[in-house]
Amino acid sequence: MDPTLIALASAGGTAVVSAMATDGWNTLRSGVVTLWQQFRPNSAGELERELETTRSTLLAAPASEVEQVRQALQSAWQGRMLTLFLEDPVAASEFEALLSRLGEAGSPRTNTSFHAEVRDHGRVYQAGGNQFISER
Repeated sequence: MDPTLIALASAGGTAVVSAMATDGWNTLRSGVVTLWQQFRPNSAGELERELETTRSTLLAAPASEVEQVRQALQSAWQGRMLTLFLEDPVAASEFEALLSRLGEAGSPRTNTSFHAEVRDHGRVYQAGGNQFISER
């Protein structure tokens, strides 16, 4: 068995379940359904229902059980992904591209601009992130 496909299926199952409680859920769900429509058109409708059932299960889990439920659901989706990828490695490439696009879309790109004017022995400390200053 190809370790690359196993790793991608693992990442895929984790991504699907992790996204269920985020704003990115609809985008990822749509991408997974589209993937299934392309490679397993006869089961795409069933998959869409399973995604919604899985999400409902995760969101309804008691706080004390969320992590166990999450792990179980991730394992189930990892298995589904691996089965698809083993049947058609092109599906793995398509899914990898989907994850890449979603990662790029989810990465905030911000521009930081600073301007400061200092007079009479003043000091300015500017940073685009954390800054630790120790003066003695």
